[in-house]
Amino acid sequence: MARASGYGAGVAAPGWYAHLWQSGDHETRDSAWLARICRVLRERGHFVSTASAIEAQRLSRALAALRGRPAPGFEELRDSAIACLCNGERAMWDDVAAELLIGADVGAIPASTPLAPLLEDLQRQQKATRLKPEALERALTLDLRSESGLARSTLLHRLTALDVPWGRLADAGRSRGTFRKNWQLCWEPEFAVRLVENLVYGATIAEAAGGRIVEAMQTEPDLGALAALTRDAMIADLPQATGIGIAALEEKAALTSDCGTLLAALPPMADILRYGEARAGTAEHLAALMPRIVVQAALALPYAARNLDAQAADKLRGQIMGAETAIQLARLDPEVMAEWHGALGKLLDDTQATRIIAGAAARLLYEAELLEAEAAAILLGRMLSPGTPVADAAGFFEGFLEGAGQRLIHDAPLRDAVDHWLASLDEDSFTTNLPLFRRVFSVLDRSERRRLLDAVFGRGKSGPTGYRLLPGAADLWPAHQVRVLDLLEKGAAR
Repeated sequence: MARASGYGAGVAAPGWYAHLWQSGDHETRDSAWLARICRVLRERGHFVSTASAIEAQRLSRALAALRGRPAPGFEELRDSAIACLCNGERAMWDDVAAELLIGADVGAIPASTPLAPLLEDLQRQQKATRLKPEALERALTLDLRSESGLARSTLLHRLTALDVPWGRLADAGRSRGTFRKNWQLCWEPEFAVRLVENLVYGATIAEAAGGRIVEAMQTEPDLGALAALTRDAMIADLPQATGIGIAALEEKAALTSDCGTLLAALPPMADILRYGEARAGTAEHLAALMPRIVVQAALALPYAARNLDAQAADKLRGQIMGAETAIQLARLDPEVMAEWHGALGKLLDDTQATRIIAGAAARLLYEAELLEAEAAAILLGRMLSPGTPVADAAGFFEGFLEGAGQRLIHDAPLRDAVDHWLASLDEDSFTTNLPLFRRVFSVLDRSERRRLLDAVFGRGKSGPTGYRLLPGAADLWPAHQVRVLDLLEKGAAR
């Protein structure tokens, strides 16, 4: 109803007119409105005295007389509130104006009015989960280990599957936490219309969400998108849709040989396996399907990485990084990990492999401690040697170091190899690749850049200060480690 929301026939302050409707011509109308302003200001942490409220009422009446009005209106009460309650600061008024003038109340339909089945089911579940629809955004933190938290999360996910985003995950894609989720809730009136449109899929929220996801699965040609739909069905606690999705994944994975498609399917599958720990549903089939897809992708990767243009190479590198994260999260068997790492190792010796992909593979092997520092330095020195074309050397440099530039602070052999290559470039080549160098090192803050320069020029130690190496530390550490682990196990047992 607010004009500011884009409703052409709306009013400037629905909250004020609702107050007028409720109070009518009562003589305490103005004082009640000022008391509401005081309450909201105090809830926001502002100090407001009763004397200030009295002065605000007197000022509103004086302003009404000066403006030739019979009684204070919205403008007079607003100006007096800013002057007396907000200390003349418009920013304090703006902080509470939305709550006062627009509010968070949502209209309700009487219980005796017949409703569409989905709307009735939604009202029942809102009461059961104690979720009240509000027009203003509010944060909601849920713990999936509790029954109430799991029920609320399930309802919000099912509504999202119906294109009714009442709640949006605040940390989507950034958190690996399985049990705690942060939501932002905001109910929009058009959500009720969307629910009615979904009646073709079922008469309850669960049936409609499952039917809509199954329909999308049946027409989805991409393996990664199909895995994402299966994940949505799993976290929305839709067992039938989840089973159909897993069966479709098994069938489509057997017919797919494209490396990028296989890699893109791994992150959603890892999420499904992770959510299986927090929810009642399980994903035993995926526990066997995901390793098979990893092996298929590993076999296709050396051929898929050859002679790619910049756009295709950047896309494949992102898929490889996402697949690596998913593989680590799923904790696959050592034999499967060996197949994956073996495929990455083949890229290092393949002269036809795109250099940025080979650099990314070398970085993953280095982080997995399958490529020692000395071997990595030798590899960098060979890939960045003066005889290598500058474009290929720059591509390997970007693939290996982008997002991992901090390693140069601590790894002297790697730092020396990079330093020698940069020093060997002529002025034109250095200028051409300068944007690449800036992008690689942009992840370092000012302190880290200073530490890197100190390490390059030998102006100080790059490691942490205030520590010294004890004599015989290598012999003392095993016993100390056993003691620390014993204390941790005893603490976990308590």
